[in-house]
Amino acid sequence: MPESGADHIKIEASEVASGVWELKIEGSLDWSNFAKVETVIEGIFRKGVYKLIVNLRATKYISSAGFGCFISSLDTAMKNNGDLVFAATPPEIQDVFNILGLSKILRFADDEKAALALFAKK
Repeated sequence: MPESGADHIKIEASEVASGVWELKIEGSLDWSNFAKVETVIEGIFRKGVYKLIVNLRATKYISSAGFGCFISSLDTAMKNNGDLVFAATPPEIQDVFNILGLSKILRFADDEKAALALFAKK
């Protein structure tokens, strides 16, 4: 069976402020590649950094496995006085966060600067 390309994902992680990292996810996040995202997040946590901006600007799709990855990461971050803030979430993905009720427990910002401001308030 030919590859559908569904496992294509590009992940970039970088420090954007002291103690805050940004994770940029490009493509589709699903069962075939969510472990890659988990590995990158765990690497950031191993640095002792638990404040993470998840930039979804270039994300096309997130499956239940992807949402599960974020919830697990949020739990770890909060246990270490950190948080996840989702930035630049496309409307169609925001709708899924809303339908799943995750908008009540997650924080969202329009862009990276707004996400950094949320961390400054906490």
